[in-house]
Amino acid sequence: MIKIVLVDDEQPAREELRFLLEQNSKLKIIGEFSSGTQAIEEIPGLQPEVIFMDVHLQDMDGLDVVRALQQLDVRASIVFATAFDIHAIRAFELNAVDYILKPFSQDRLKVTIDRIQQRLHLNDPELSQKIAQVIQEIGVKQRPRKLAATSKGRVVLIDPQELLYVVAEGRYASLVTAQKMWPTTFSLYEIMERLDPAQFLQTHRSYIVNLDRIKEVIPWFNATYKIIIDQENTPEIPVSRTYIKGLKDRLDV
Repeated sequence: MIKIVLVDDEQPAREELRFLLEQNSKLKIIGEFSSGTQAIEEIPGLQPEVIFMDVHLQDMDGLDVVRALQQLDVRASIVFATAFDIHAIRAFELNAVDYILKPFSQDRLKVTIDRIQQRLHLNDPELSQKIAQVIQEIGVKQRPRKLAATSKGRVVLIDPQELLYVVAEGRYASLVTAQKMWPTTFSLYEIMERLDPAQFLQTHRSYIVNLDRIKEVIPWFNATYKIIIDQENTPEIPVSRTYIKGLKDRLDV
């Protein structure tokens, strides 16, 4: 029996998919979730063998949900439910990660199930890497409402509105809120891709700042600047010469 979890924020789509899957006696649906947040919290405890993941969820991007689950050591096969264009479909195909297009088709779903059964027997050790490659190639088509950070072995979802700034420390970046600093497994570039460019600006190779939280901009040496955030005990944010024009344009100074 293959244990399956469904993640889709549209109840009719979940019901349709459940109906089609239940036609196969070798499949067992052990959970259904309507949000990325709920999926991240509950799926690790279920340990499914297959996850049908809607790419576009209300609260966050389905690709980011899969990435968060990988961080929690969930090793399920992923089937992306998508309405992406042909370029994204090509990325799925090149990396041997399965997908199904909406609306669902019984014939196409049968092909997917056959592939899943073959993959489970092979126990493909490169599956996680293939999924990661898909995420990298496709990118996030819509910016998620929340960002995934890590804390004490758990994934915590941070609302971008709570960010003061983002700082890179080596390969990975951390999200800084008024409460604490949250480490992530994203690079500064990857986080910038997920933030609203109308609200966030990169000011240095290691920093992204929330424009809404800037209190002062003060001159520094070598024609550079520093940013003062409107939060007590917050370090000054450097602005390197590369990013000065962009800052001035955004602040209209």
